[in-house]
Amino acid sequence: MYKSIKILSIAGACAAALVASAFAQTSWKPPAEIAQKAAAESGAAPADAAATPAAASTATTGAPQSAADKEKSCADQAKAKGLKGKAKKQFKADCVKS
Repeated sequence: MYKSIKILSIAGACAAALVASAFAQTSWKPPAEIAQKAAAESGAAPADAAATPAAASTATTGAPQSAADKEKSCADQAKAKGLKGKAKKQFKADCVKS
């Protein structure tokens, strides 16, 4: 009797693992560095490059920006420069102040 319970519990665990893996996210997205290199090799413009001129044009028009818009613009600029960690945080703080 104990042998059949062990077999059933192992079979149940295996079935649960298979069901869990079926619901796992199966699409893989490459990191930003790899995606930019792949886009450059294929000749397509990276998505960040398309967003940066729009952010730059709103900054040069002189129109007053809301705090959220300015913060997003600064974050986009930091992302375009490829800043990470403390350097990104410092850049965004200086950008928002100015």
